Amino acid sequence: MELTTRQQVVDFARRILGDERVDLIMNAPFNDLGFGYDQFGMERESILLAYLYARVFYEYWFRVESSGHENLPATGRAMIVPNHSGVLPIDGLMIYADIMERAPHPRLMRGIIEKVFSDLPYLGTFMQRCGQVTGTKYNFEQLLQAEELVTVFPEGAKGPGKPFSDRYKLVKFNVGFVELAIRNRTPIIPVSVIGGEEQYPMLADIKPLAKLLGVPYFPIMPQQFLLPPALWLLPLPTKYKIRYGEPIELYREYPEHSVEDPDLMQKLAKEIQDTIQDMVDEDLAKRQSVWFG
Repeated sequence: MELTTRQQVVDFARRILGDERVDLIMNAPFNDLGFGYDQFGMERESILLAYLYARVFYEYWFRVESSGHENLPATGRAMIVPNHSGVLPIDGLMIYADIMERAPHPRLMRGIIEKVFSDLPYLGTFMQRCGQVTGTKYNFEQLLQAEELVTVFPEGAKGPGKPFSDRYKLVKFNVGFVELAIRNRTPIIPVSVIGGEEQYPMLADIKPLAKLLGVPYFPIMPQQFLLPPALWLLPLPTKYKIRYGEPIELYREYPEHSVEDPDLMQKLAKEIQDTIQDMVDEDLAKRQSVWFG
């Protein structure tokens, strides 16, 4: 953004969010490498824009309810590890908005995203401007060493790309986040997200078309039959519920050299997956309505 445009964004955000919330974003630790961007392309003003957008869906569309905020650290490195669902990564956006809105100590959140999203024209650049980072181990570790709060979805693209018939059944976790948590002495905060699976029910996946376009899946959804093309990406107004579990501190039990044991890493990743699956199952059992919670 140009300097004048950046100032206009800040001024507009102050009118909507108030000075305290805007100052939190504008005064957050930021390694400016020049022209207002950090090494990953993050720009504070773009974060403000994304937050303003997210709040509309957070408050009025998904009407997010949340609990367990006491498990979020006020400072220091930590991993937010949720289940993943819903075709597009709106669940991550809702977690970001929730931490800003309701955490006792609101913080900026960095997200680890699939390379396929960061490579998308315009959208990929905007996601980077908003603090999202392509999911290489190097990038991930740099964020942790900078004491950031980082969200990672160990299911990868398979989580939001599963068919509706498999909703809320977690896909096998990748193990990289476990290795990094131990190496960097980082607590893992398991998170349950309810409501994302129904926002874009995937009725089918046209795999040849997905391969042609270079994307992990090409979904067929009810919106494509019920709405005009301009509204196909409008999510259904499901009721979101987010719950943060107690931190898991693997590094207290497992020394750094344990990451060299692949079987152990698989075992620990499976244990965390089971913990989150149990949280999801518990929250689903309490839900009475997809639309009203």
